[in-house]
Amino acid sequence: MAGTILTDCKILVGGYNLSGYSNSIGVEYGVEILDDTVFGTNGTRSNKPGLKNLSVTGGGFWDTDLDLVLYSKIGATRDVLTFAPVGNVEGERSFFTRAVSGTYAPLSGEVGALLPFELSFMNAASALIRGVVMASGSKAASGNSTGLELGLLGALQRAYSALHVTAVAATSIQVIVESDDNSGFTTPTTRLTHTLVTDAAVTADWQELAGAVATDTWWRSKWTIIGGPFTIYHSFGIQ
Repeated sequence: MAGTILTDCKILVGGYNLSGYSNSIGVEYGVEILDDTVFGTNGTRSNKPGLKNLSVTGGGFWDTDLDLVLYSKIGATRDVLTFAPVGNVEGERSFFTRAVSGTYAPLSGEVGALLPFELSFMNAASALIRGVVMASGSKAASGNSTGLELGLLGALQRAYSALHVTAVAATSIQVIVESDDNSGFTTPTTRLTHTLVTDAAVTADWQELAGAVATDTWWRSKWTIIGGPFTIYHSFGIQ
């Protein structure tokens, strides 16, 4: 029986990587159940699915620098969030969404204990996307990720891309998503273009593309850097 032990979970909020400060994470995705029972149902209730809900809770060990980040995010709208059970290698599972920071608990505990923090986020009209890691880590020069065969983008589907830039060292970085009908990317087409990052501030960006893409099943991340290096975490999914 396969199993995953959470020893290197990835947690990114906006332009910040919280993984090294955190020791717990909970992501709950569900749907409101609406009672549509009417007379004549033979004594058994009937239900229909309503709107979907997402809640994220987490915590770890308080840090002076992290405190300002989490404090300032309370009430911020539609922050980009990404979570991965491991998420170090291209193609590994990741989940991402946009959410509102609802609570931040910076002070609790007993004498002699490590000072913890707790936080929570709620969905902001964005679904939880089940995707994959496209690229991660420090990028010192322009390049691209290995192509992944993720399938066609159907007419009723959307492609989603979440980019976190967690360290900025120089002039600019431009990240795009390309598709092609072959693993060699001999005729790539740009499908999504993230906002150009041009200053010293860490940031995050969210992009979507409505279907359809009729022939391409291969997808990859590509970045163009002037200066550098930059540290990025890029996820992509179709649903």
